[in-house]
Order: sequence, then structure tokens, then C-alpha cells
Amino acid sequence: MTAMRRTMAAAALAALLALGNPGAAAAATSGFNDEYVYATTRSVSAMDVNPALKVTLIPATVVIDTVFLPFALIAGLVT
Repeated sequence: MTAMRRTMAAAALAALLALGNPGAAAAATSGFNDEYVYATTRSVSAMDVNPALKVTLIPATVVIDTVFLPFALIAGLVT
């Protein structure tokens, strides 16, 4: 029963990512858009904070961006 719930939750999340952002379809049709590739890491690099905090946050943001990159590909945000 829990496996079925997990499968349904994963399917719902995939549908939400694919259908949740109507503007993503327009961005995907215009060709490659590097705005979404490692966006979290890029935003940390642009932050106006102490460099020691940036060094601490960069590894975590790289992991987060790498984990969510397949979802962005499925949703069509990156072509």
C-alpha cells in the first residue's frame, strides 16, 4: 500500500512539474535556455554576502541543482 502511495505521489509531482508553469512551454520552444541550469548555484554566486557563507553554500546548491535537473528536463525547462 505504501509503494502505491509513493508511486502516486511521484506521478503527481511529475504532473505538477510538467503542467504547473505555462510560461515554461514558451521558454522551451525558443531553444536552449541556460537560465535554469544550476540556477540556485548561480544565485548564490550573485548574492551580496560574506564570501565564507558562499563557500559554505555552494556545495549544497550544486547537489540541489543536480538533483532537480532531471525534473527540469522532464518539465521541458531545459532543451
